[in-house]
Amino acid sequence: MIEKYIAKINEIFDSIQGEGPYIGYRQLFVRFCGCNLLCDYCDTEFDNGQNYTAGELLDKVKTFDIEHIHSISLTGGEPLLQYEFLREFLPKIKNSDIKIYLETNGTLTRALNGIVEYLDIVSMDFKLDSSAKIGDLSAAHADFLKTVKEAGKEVFAKIVFDEKIRDFEINECVELAKKYDIPLILQPKMEGNKISVPHDKILEVFRLFTEKYNNVRLIGQVHKFFDIK
Repeated sequence: MIEKYIAKINEIFDSIQGEGPYIGYRQLFVRFCGCNLLCDYCDTEFDNGQNYTAGELLDKVKTFDIEHIHSISLTGGEPLLQYEFLREFLPKIKNSDIKIYLETNGTLTRALNGIVEYLDIVSMDFKLDSSAKIGDLSAAHADFLKTVKEAGKEVFAKIVFDEKIRDFEINECVELAKKYDIPLILQPKMEGNKISVPHDKILEVFRLFTEKYNNVRLIGQVHKFFDIK
């Protein structure tokens, strides 16, 4: 089979998942270059990278100890920008028992449609304008969640927040979570390896969410506390 597409990948590394309900699990991270959003709090370097064909990435992945990892995390940037490449790569890697874990901003539903069958776990961000400064994306998130749930895939949503979070944003997140029956993971905004949200505000936001919805957890970015990638 001729491989048509090339992906630009920033880095590939074996580490632990530092966010969300799979925190502490060993994963192989494949960080794709490029993103369709420019969030105010983003601290990820994903512009520079190396080009791979699907076969070349498969060979690279096989150099790692994938027998002893929980899953392969497709992260970024935004991996779905390179969904055509993923349509070539994912069938190759899914011949094994390894799980595929997608980390996404939840805005590229058409791209998701092309690869959702190969995914096992979707970690989606609810992007809040109060913290990300990118406008209202609730409609895009709703379309994305509908597609994931109709495909029968496991999905949860992370919410990076700061002290400027608004009541209507909380309500929108809760409404979507209830509609699609998904866990919400509250993640206080960080600057470097320090939480930038006051302690009292964190507890207040947690209380406001849990008064409206039971399936909510407060989990920081643990990998930053451990100072690991």
